[in-house]
Amino acid sequence: MADPLNILHTVGFKAMYPMVRAGISLKKPLDARRLTTAVAKVVKAVPQLMQAYRIKDNEFEDIDAVVGDVLHFVDQIDESAAGKLDWEKQPQWQLYVTDSQLVVYGSHILTDGAGFKQLLYLLCAAYNQTADLDVANHQDIDGIKALIKKIPAHQSKNNDHPTQALSLPALAPSPESRQYSILHQHLTAKQFAQLHAWTKANGVTINDAVMTAFAKAVQQFCGVDELNLACPTDMRQFLPDDQRSELRVQNLTGRYNISVAAQPAEDFPATVVKVHQAMNQQKADYTFLESFRSMLANLDDGASVSQLQQDVENHYHVRSIAYTNMAIVNDARLYFADNEIDDCILTGGFRTMPHYQICASTFKGQLNLAANVIATSAEKQLAYAVMSLMRQYLLSVH
Repeated sequence: MADPLNILHTVGFKAMYPMVRAGISLKKPLDARRLTTAVAKVVKAVPQLMQAYRIKDNEFEDIDAVVGDVLHFVDQIDESAAGKLDWEKQPQWQLYVTDSQLVVYGSHILTDGAGFKQLLYLLCAAYNQTADLDVANHQDIDGIKALIKKIPAHQSKNNDHPTQALSLPALAPSPESRQYSILHQHLTAKQFAQLHAWTKANGVTINDAVMTAFAKAVQQFCGVDELNLACPTDMRQFLPDDQRSELRVQNLTGRYNISVAAQPAEDFPATVVKVHQAMNQQKADYTFLESFRSMLANLDDGASVSQLQQDVENHYHVRSIAYTNMAIVNDARLYFADNEIDDCILTGGFRTMPHYQICASTFKGQLNLAANVIATSAEKQLAYAVMSLMRQYLLSVH
């Protein structure tokens, strides 16, 4: 069986198909031959990229895919291509290239956001050097299993099904068909530096502030007096040093679930402090392990994949309002030697409004806020308004 944590991303396909997306803006066209060769090098290091996923036993199987099946040179990007992805029949990534953009769709069944960033760095390394890649990909979870044995369960502190869920209103039905779109706003490097300075001065984290801004923005549209959010966390940070430095294009994400009492009119800084305190308690108790503790125990007892998926629904289900932080995209590693990257926007899967996910990440000092939506024009405006309000909260502190 492949990485058991893949199973976390095999439920809720109707709400969100499991994928990660990168939109890389380029100064000039990439060299087609070099990019083709680079893709061929990468799939030698991560062969599952060219395989299909067999859900019944959590395995990847050969389908005789070739580079031409995943690398597409096109005149313009058509985001509706994401709606045709099928990781159970197709390779686990697709790349679309124009003269000014590289878009990569990756399977979240194969890898999480942190692993996807490693994959992008690997692609750049393969493009920038003539030699083959001398690296092996690791997909074991031995380090996490050891952590589970060490840390006692805190099941009551990681509720994945809150009674007051954040939500956005469903707009009146429209004859207009929904379109696939990428929404994006940003804080400039100067604005982000100001936000960073404020968080340091107030003893909170950037993640606390960004997550709170998103929660409060959504709260203004639903009026709940409790902020319930799931916050994914990259578990590579908890691995032993030797494993942490390895290439790990895999799923190694747990989830913190926080619940904070906060009125819609409460001042943003006050709510950030509450979120910080809630996150600190979650971190101290390692509650992210509860995302999959019972699933791994049942796996050891011989449970089938379908039985394990029920554990996922209980502890890691797809929420209608979601937040993820892809952290820093390292421009010292994400670069093409004969080109210049203007920006890199990372997002998760496409969600049909009013389901909505914001992804935060930084590139070259700029904070990017982005969302993949399937929406009518009116729904797209609503999604953009939430993002704008989120941005205003972040700009309000100094």
